[in-house]
Formats: sequence, structure tokens, C-alpha cells
Amino acid sequence: MYSQKDYDDISAQRRGRLLALCLPFALLAGLTLLSFLIRWPQGVTVALTIAAGALFIAGWSFFISPLNAYRKHIFHALNGHTSKTRGVFVGMDDERVEREGLIFWPLTLNAGAGIRDDGDRLFYYDAYLERPDFQPGEELELTSYDNRVIAWSRVQKE
Repeated sequence: MYSQKDYDDISAQRRGRLLALCLPFALLAGLTLLSFLIRWPQGVTVALTIAAGALFIAGWSFFISPLNAYRKHIFHALNGHTSKTRGVFVGMDDERVEREGLIFWPLTLNAGAGIRDDGDRLFYYDAYLERPDFQPGEELELTSYDNRVIAWSRVQKE
């Protein structure tokens, strides 16, 4: 599902967005410094400072932070500790959920009854990828880190 190219692409997109954010911020910060040094009216300096701060906070929150979260997700998918879970597909929710800044489809896989539970396991499937056409009762093998699916395969009946 993920490859090094995906990681490289998201990293390049992040660099581009950082540049697009830092250039106007640097311009506003420079104007703020200039207004302070040449003693423009105090209101102008305050307005430039507020504008620079608001631009940076909003730009980081809306444009950089989501990319950082997705980049981290792909990094863990490629390099993190993974585990495989085999079980019967129970269902996938129709509503997406947000976890740690990422959007997922929750899905349930029954891995067999345990000592203290019914065997249902909750996983999260990346909502930016094409939604799979799993059918209830179908046997799957999910590769995941934490509870985020990074690869899947259908188990062939022998």
C-alpha cells in the first residue's frame, strides 16, 4: 500500500508548503523589524507582528501539520515494527474518524475468541487510499503497526 516513493512525494510536498509559508512570514517579520527600527507608529508595528504570528500559526496548523502527520504515518508504515493479524472481516464503518491528525475508516476483524474477549479487533484503514471491497465473512490477513493497516491480503481457502 505504501512505498518509498510515497514518502518521498509527501516530503517534497511538505518542503514546498514550508517554502510557501516561510516566504510571506519572512516578509512580514522583516517589515515588522523594519517598522521597529525606523520607528513607524506603534500601531503599525503591532499590526505587522499580529499578522506575522497569525499567518504562521494558521499556515502551520492547516497546511504543514496534516502533512507532518501523514508523513510520520508513512514513515512508520515503511520502517516501523509491524505485526500480522489473520481473521474474519466483520465490517467497516461508513463514517470516517480522525486519529492523531489522520483520517481513517474503522474496520473490525475477528481474530478468534480470546480468554477475556470475543476476538474482535479494531483497525484503521487509511481514508486517503481507495476503500477496499471486503465482504463480511471474508478471511483476511492484515499487516499493521499499532492498529493502522499498512497492507492486507485475502486468505485463500485450502
